[in-house]
Amino acid sequence: MKKRNILLKLEYRGTNFEGWQIQARGRTVQGVLSDKLRMFLKEDVKPLGSGRTDAGVHALGQYANFVTSSGMEPGRIMHKLNRMLPDDIVVIGCREVHLAFNSRRDAKSRSYRYLITERLSAVDVRLSWILEKRIDIGILNRMADIVLGSRYFHNFCKVKSRKPENICIVRKSRWSRHGGFLRYEITADRFLHNMVRLLVGTMVAAARGKIELLKFRDQLERNVDDKTKHIAPPDGLYLVGVEYEGITL
Repeated sequence: MKKRNILLKLEYRGTNFEGWQIQARGRTVQGVLSDKLRMFLKEDVKPLGSGRTDAGVHALGQYANFVTSSGMEPGRIMHKLNRMLPDDIVVIGCREVHLAFNSRRDAKSRSYRYLITERLSAVDVRLSWILEKRIDIGILNRMADIVLGSRYFHNFCKVKSRKPENICIVRKSRWSRHGGFLRYEITADRFLHNMVRLLVGTMVAAARGKIELLKFRDQLERNVDDKTKHIAPPDGLYLVGVEYEGITL
């Protein structure tokens, strides 16, 4: 039977997942999706995600594609998945794409958001980083401006995940206060492992006077080994969206 490539757009709450990627142990988004697809497509499929979100990280616009021999229409696949999936995953879009499409490799850029609550909260505790004091947004945005452009991010990723080339091109980097949250928005051509959480953690540390702004600049602009020690928790991180050429969902 003819092979087809199906693209999903997903929203999920990462609190009770060990991340996107299937692991030997633990509940994962990819694992749950694979299990449910297998039940009604009657074949083994393994959705390929646009990015591997870590344990506790959420998504408002994760993309994943899978190849199937089923003739089922995309709307029907979306309907069946949403009836079977747990309440912390929702399919918000589904369409057929060309067979060569790869949701990870073909991404032109990705956008992340980080949310901070500047007071104690029982409601937002798993959906944001809870801080007990107001942060100087002016200092945060001075640092956010430094992140823009082509920068070395080897000091803002897990050491074991460093690549021979650790430059990323950041198109957007901005802090704002919105809807009761202190919010950081960042868009880049690619992201290294833990990059956003390490950037946020370091910027907050600087705003609290724990490190100098000059040190942050040097960590980004100089290709020297000076890894940051400040990392924000996963609870406030969201994969907001992914940009593809000629494909919308």
